[in-house]
Amino acid sequence: MSRRSQRSALFILIMLLAVSLPGDIETTEVQIEAPPAWPEGSAAYDNMVSMTQFGYRRIDTTANENSRNWIASELESMGYDVERQPFTTQVCENCENIVVTINGTLENEWMVIGAHHDAICYSPPPLIGQTYPTCSSSGAYDDGTGSGSLLELARTFSEWNGTPKHTLKLAWWDYEEWQGSNSPEGGGKGSLHFVEEQIPDHVTVTYVNLDMFALNWPVPTPLVSQLSGCDEDYWTLYMFTSPVEDWSYYEDQGLEVTEEMQANAELFQGHLKDINTNLSHPEEWVRVIDDTKGNSDHYNFIMHNHTATWIRGQHQYILEEGDSCEQTPKHAQTDSVATINTMAGGRNNVESGLQTGLDIVATMVWWDWEPTDDENTGSMTEVGGSEVSLLLCSAFVVILVVLYILVKYWGLIGTGLMVGLKRWFWRFEQFL
Repeated sequence: MSRRSQRSALFILIMLLAVSLPGDIETTEVQIEAPPAWPEGSAAYDNMVSMTQFGYRRIDTTANENSRNWIASELESMGYDVERQPFTTQVCENCENIVVTINGTLENEWMVIGAHHDAICYSPPPLIGQTYPTCSSSGAYDDGTGSGSLLELARTFSEWNGTPKHTLKLAWWDYEEWQGSNSPEGGGKGSLHFVEEQIPDHVTVTYVNLDMFALNWPVPTPLVSQLSGCDEDYWTLYMFTSPVEDWSYYEDQGLEVTEEMQANAELFQGHLKDINTNLSHPEEWVRVIDDTKGNSDHYNFIMHNHTATWIRGQHQYILEEGDSCEQTPKHAQTDSVATINTMAGGRNNVESGLQTGLDIVATMVWWDWEPTDDENTGSMTEVGGSEVSLLLCSAFVVILVVLYILVKYWGLIGTGLMVGLKRWFWRFEQFL
């Protein structure tokens, strides 16, 4: 028998197998329900304002301790059991992460969403990192936006019935900020403590980092930027994600990239793009791209073989990047609510920018959520006396056909078979 005939016979066999499933199929329609609550940009904005009112949240300060105590009390009022994770470093004697857990059906697969609650102030380029006695920052953008948004996400999830598939952890990190050019150590200590001390060896993690966003789509580019040469209509929301094409930055840091890490990165980037498509986010202004620079808490997760993304709005120094379209008040006394409002063109625009990031994360979690029985959605079918989803039968046929195609083109895809299969099974699981 020729190879072409063998392939044709295989295809016919697959289709016969698909249509020979036992039992009669009867469809019962069930009401599809929306989530019982959704995060609001206005509430995240209010949380950001509350964070700034504690003062300069530098590590080992009363303001830092008071802000994390407030976060913990807010979470407790939502009904969460709050885990306080203290740690010390060479320069920090009183640092502490705040973590809450929503147990999922997959205990060994976590989705962690994090933001840092500390702040720093030092000089911008060209003398970057110089601290001085009068320097202080309310940390509105960096990272009141992330911490405040994460609190609003926590409120939202507390009102959802059911459980996520992946165990969900919400974390507010201490000591993300580098303490300046005179410091003997770098930043990212809170997330590093979590990665090294709190994640068991057998657990895999997908991490979502919220750090400095709000000055992003659909916030229009301000007139001052346009007059200085910026030709972009909106500020961009970036999703810096475990790389697909360029791992060089992490490899230079000593990371050994495995086939599994590569496959997971491809899956996750595709998943994020699917979410943005679902939300009708314009790809030009909400972009999923390879992370090639680190610079926030997601770095520690990637360096420990976990998949991660950093949701980040405009923040580069103009003098450093030579780009008049990107501006920031980060790490400066000008990092205030008033500055953000001015840069965005008003509070409403700031809330809209926050909403973009909130929608992405909430959609990601909702697609992972398993509602209680009275909230089950979709069409149910009865096969041989057992209820299964009609979508399951259809998807089963699709997967078999895909397997046939992969076999047909085996010589063309080679080692890409694993990645292709894993991507299909990932999307199939999320679809169901």
